[in-house]
Amino acid sequence: MLQFSKGGYDNTIRLALLVCGTPIPSILEVHGDYPDIFRGLFQAGLDQLKEQGAIDPKTQLVLEGFDVREGIYPRAKEWDGIVISGSASDAYADIPWINDLVKYVHEFPRDRDAPKIIGVCFGHQIIGRAFGAKVAKNTRGWEIGWTPTKLTTEGQTFWQDSIMRIHELHQDIVYDLPKDFNLLASTEHTQVQSMISKDGKIVSLQGHPEFTCPIMKEFITVRTALGVFNQELSSEASKVVENPVDRVKVAARLLEYLKEE
Repeated sequence: MLQFSKGGYDNTIRLALLVCGTPIPSILEVHGDYPDIFRGLFQAGLDQLKEQGAIDPKTQLVLEGFDVREGIYPRAKEWDGIVISGSASDAYADIPWINDLVKYVHEFPRDRDAPKIIGVCFGHQIIGRAFGAKVAKNTRGWEIGWTPTKLTTEGQTFWQDSIMRIHELHQDIVYDLPKDFNLLASTEHTQVQSMISKDGKIVSLQGHPEFTCPIMKEFITVRTALGVFNQELSSEASKVVENPVDRVKVAARLLEYLKEE
């Protein structure tokens, strides 16, 4: 059974979310900001672990957002995990707050007691850039909506399945696997869908486990209306947007990962 204790907080999972963007207004109004959305994701994962008897039923979740665009960062040792959110910004952009975030990830402590890092979409790309991988726009364009990702042998062990079904929303990708990382998942569109550092301290995924079906639908609707997505891409994504995703299972697995040696 998993036990959490950090900074004097017994039976509490403490997650620091590095906020790298803001949801579009219609999503913000209904679903809240990224800390609200990620809090809902990880609470669902925690509830699943409790139902399975895999964690102390008294365990609580604390998730606090830190807006790194404003230079606000957490004190690392006070947290069980550092989560890097998605963003509409480019992870390869040469602008101060992104460069600072890349440096923060590259220099983050990797000792036994240091919290682990989880990167999601933009966060995944930041991790790639921080450790020397090429990050740029995909010549194949956008990958959006419900997507089954193929897991490698190591990915099947880590994610505890043979496939990961997840919502995608990106055109930037990590082109090559960084040194000292192992590949966990791929799609035909994006080779590096998920990866883990060889020391087990960092894991990332290109998809969005925090996106529910209504959130994904709204992104498709709004960005199609704005001309960001063409009608063909939008139509194909809309056909499968209500297919089941593994978001809760992914969240639960990430919580388990935080306490693994």
